Amino acid sequence: MPTANNTDYGLGAGVFTCDISKPIRTAKRLRAGTVWINTWNVVDATLPCGGYKQSGWGREMGNAVFNNYMEIKTVITSLS
Repeated sequence: MPTANNTDYGLGAGVFTCDISKPIRTAKRLRAGTVWINTWNVVDATLPCGGYKQSGWGREMGNAVFNNYMEIKTVITSLS
């Protein structure tokens, strides 16, 4: 894992295995925006796409894309 994460970028990573329990744990530890398990470069427009580290800012596609264009505001009102 240190070798896979020892990079300035983290757009995507792929794990190929016959034991499905191991790549699930591995995916949690990988510093990558997308992790493919037993496949590669499958894209779904409804899923967020973006990287970690120097692979860009924010996410594209899916509902997560709207966060790039929104300002969050908290409004607190006393009704008493």
